[in-house]
Amino acid sequence: MAEALLGAVLEVVVSKLISIAAEQTNVAWGFQKELKRLRDSLEMIEDFLQDAEEMQTKEKAVKTWLQSLKDVAYEANDVLDEFDYEILRRKVEIRNKIRRKVRNFLSSNNSILFRLKMANEIKDILKSLDNLNKLATDFGLQKRATDPDPEYGRREVETSSVLTGLNIIGRKNDVSKVVDLLVNPKDKQIVSVVPIVGMAGLGKTTLAQLVYNDLNVETHFDVKFWVCVSNHFDVKTILKEMLEHFTRDIPQNMNALIKILRKKIGQAKRGKEQIKYLLVLDDVWSVEKWDELKNHLMGISKNGGNGVIVTTRIQDVASKVQTLPNQRHQPGRLEDEECWSIIKERAWSIIKERALMASSMSHELELIGKEIAKQCRGVPLVANVIGGTMSNIEMNPRAWLEIQKSGVWGSPESVLKVESVLKLSFDRLSSPSLKKCFAYCAMFPKDYCFGKEELIQLWMAEGFLGSSMAMVDIGDKYLNELL
Repeated sequence: MAEALLGAVLEVVVSKLISIAAEQTNVAWGFQKELKRLRDSLEMIEDFLQDAEEMQTKEKAVKTWLQSLKDVAYEANDVLDEFDYEILRRKVEIRNKIRRKVRNFLSSNNSILFRLKMANEIKDILKSLDNLNKLATDFGLQKRATDPDPEYGRREVETSSVLTGLNIIGRKNDVSKVVDLLVNPKDKQIVSVVPIVGMAGLGKTTLAQLVYNDLNVETHFDVKFWVCVSNHFDVKTILKEMLEHFTRDIPQNMNALIKILRKKIGQAKRGKEQIKYLLVLDDVWSVEKWDELKNHLMGISKNGGNGVIVTTRIQDVASKVQTLPNQRHQPGRLEDEECWSIIKERAWSIIKERALMASSMSHELELIGKEIAKQCRGVPLVANVIGGTMSNIEMNPRAWLEIQKSGVWGSPESVLKVESVLKLSFDRLSSPSLKKCFAYCAMFPKDYCFGKEELIQLWMAEGFLGSSMAMVDIGDKYLNELL
């Protein structure tokens, strides 16, 4: 993925070149021709970038080419930073009205040495870029010019939560089964545990959300908790997050924590004598301290009928937590037609908005779309990602066939690698800056909850959104597209 971010680096370098060329100082005096050549060479190489990103998995030489380009791009960025610094320093001196010192400096050996140093460095960078452009042609890389200003002329992307906006396809029976296991438990235990287990991308969390918000579950349980566990299964942390449902005043002592939690749950009677709670533990990877947690859960409410949902990829985890041998649920893969429905909902609606599309073209696209749906192999996350990707490409058979024939799918007999499909989606984001913004999110720890405004401000501080007055609007559109 690091190679795929090169476009953002090149974009920044070109932006700096334009800024330096526009400066009314003599720092760049004598370099105008070289700076223009540097800009032209970088813009030319940008056009090869998307094709190179897609070819690097097949051609080792192309991957090496991308690495060399990255080195040259960072070198050019460093040189232009020196220009920026020199321009800023001289502006400060002029602003402080140190006219005589400025004149002396501009005629001094320091200025000559600076120009000689910059001239040699720019010459070396241009030579490297010329070689890389020649190699790109030799490799047969195709030029794919990108929209220099993707913020304008793009459709608005409507965002909403999974449950209230996007139609969940093919999971009604799964929801009914899990709800039945929770509200009609076959055992009389105080806490009945229902694991939802399956491979990555199968929609375990989405299924748990649907169950959590089901009307029968709403009326059956008096209070509900949702805790995202992930890699670290910490009993105290889970109990604290449950208590945060009621208050931000959380004691550090475990006994006090349990006592307050029991009291708070007891106050949620809603006219009932028996209080029942539902706890969802999402994305569980390890349950070394499961028995400890279960003992605490039984102590919180001893009336019986309480429910716990555990979503996990790991069969051993499901076996450890389930209360009865048959009290687990493993969602199946979707039918090909259901995958096509997901893709169509994400991408097909765009076609309907384009009145100039002929009906025969729409039929041809549908045939290609259904073939792509088969390649999703029943994994809803893959269908969702591909549908989102297809909504951002040209609506013609050539573009859709590129998706169908992409190497990310592997052979029908091989295991579908969800990560490869996600990488395909990343490669086809609308601009290098958008890729940079997405990759920046990797700096946050897993399950970190950040605010929209916070993230946009951080993008702005890094210079990913340009330098115009519309940075906040651009950040808002970027975030919506990523969502």
